[in-house]
Amino acid sequence: MKRSIIASLFLLTIVLDALAFTIKDDAGRSVNISKAKSIVVLSPAACDILEEIGASSLIVGYTDYAKKPNSKAVNVGAFGALNIERIIALKPDLVIMPKFTYERYGIKSLNTLGISVFVFEPQSIEGIVEDVEKLGLITGKVDQAKNQILNFKKELDKLHEIKQKPSAVFLVWLSPIIVAGNDTFISDAISAAGGQNIIKKDGWPEVTSEYLIEKNPMFLIVNSRLKSDFFKQNKLLNYFYKKHKVLFIDNTLIERPSLNIIKGIKILNNYFYENSNNNSGWQR
Repeated sequence: MKRSIIASLFLLTIVLDALAFTIKDDAGRSVNISKAKSIVVLSPAACDILEEIGASSLIVGYTDYAKKPNSKAVNVGAFGALNIERIIALKPDLVIMPKFTYERYGIKSLNTLGISVFVFEPQSIEGIVEDVEKLGLITGKVDQAKNQILNFKKELDKLHEIKQKPSAVFLVWLSPIIVAGNDTFISDAISAAGGQNIIKKDGWPEVTSEYLIEKNPMFLIVNSRLKSDFFKQNKLLNYFYKKHKVLFIDNTLIERPSLNIIKGIKILNNYFYENSNNNSGWQR
């Protein structure tokens, strides 16, 4: 993965001319766009990336769960929603939206007004890196994006080596129980940290307590927002927590596909290293 991150710095399939370029988004669409000067961002993770590369001043509209990127930016509503009236009023060059928003609402109304749309939905660590580079290109922050990617790679190089990958499951939600599937960036983060996701289904499958107990992962990683609810789940509590097999982690460090995910990866890596059988034994 580290080699592919370096390679991605040089392997974007783009067609440039003096005024505009074409770039592929995460829905596989070819997006024709000039360098953006004003952007509405409907993904908190994409907001994080623009901040990481020094482009947050270009954001004119943002969504719930993203921090206010600058003093002039306007909240355009709920995460994943598409408030056309608010967006039009801001007159952006570009709207960055998650894939489920694109699939639910479509983009014809925006395209008719000459507003470009970039669908943001990276599925892996490599995909995050590629999107950082693409957003760097779109915003004219190419060098800043490359520097951030190189720093990210250096942090990956510092991780502890885990000789035997401990099995793990990441709980995204508890009612119903939803976990990170095999083809998600969270699963990739677990792998980067030295573990292995035992969920083989793709996407975000719903499972039962009995299923998790039967699979018996070495570690159960839980979104910290769910901590109080987790203690109401008697089966999971008795089986995993009382055996010191649960790690609560800040959801913003692992559930947002930006370079900031390195913080979550480092927490997982340290936890795996300190608590897996091939090192110092069980700790809590």
